[in-house]
Amino acid sequence: MVLDGSLKLGFRTHYPQIETKLPCAAPIWTRSIKSSRRSRRKSASLSAIFILGEDDQTLEGVVLAELTARGGWLAGVETFAVGQIAARIAHLPGAEKVFRRGLVARETPPSWLRPSASTEVLVSGEMSRETAEKAAQAIRRETAASHALAVLIEVGDGPDRIEFGGSIHLAIAGPEEVESRRSRIYGGRDWVRLGPVELGLDCLRRYLQGLPVTERTDFERV
Repeated sequence: MVLDGSLKLGFRTHYPQIETKLPCAAPIWTRSIKSSRRSRRKSASLSAIFILGEDDQTLEGVVLAELTARGGWLAGVETFAVGQIAARIAHLPGAEKVFRRGLVARETPPSWLRPSASTEVLVSGEMSRETAEKAAQAIRRETAASHALAVLIEVGDGPDRIEFGGSIHLAIAGPEEVESRRSRIYGGRDWVRLGPVELGLDCLRRYLQGLPVTERTDFERV
């Protein structure tokens, strides 16, 4: 990465994240540190949308910090992810002041959204971006949260194999606007379960940081 070989770029992949390291090996330690800092700033400016955090930061920690800084509250809706999105955030120090409610279900929206949602919210029986938007808006209103994240996973049929996939309908409702997207992930039931958890938290991070939510990651399919 640096012509004199004092700084190298390394990767370690653990789905659904890629850990990037910039090891320094220079005779003069201070020069190595300065080179590392310059390279980190340059890579961050070029790829801010894909950089979840640095050093000991975690994705969920960054999301919590962003919400805390603006005095925000979060509520969530998730299907098939068995509460993993809520579990990533709710246990963190300070989350008790930010995380309001997490709704977990395996069914299509009408049977679990209508009892607690505002009467004017009408949800079709089909999974879609529009369904996710309505779910996010509904739980945001019901909990008086500043932001709401809905991750609805439409699981495919068939045996648990590499070809097994699912469609993710994701929406984020904020104080002024709603952002949504659809994604497709393959790789077996665990990948279809873990991928949307990471994608949902990362899209929420992007939304809070003013970055594009629809930019695709490497593990998604069109």
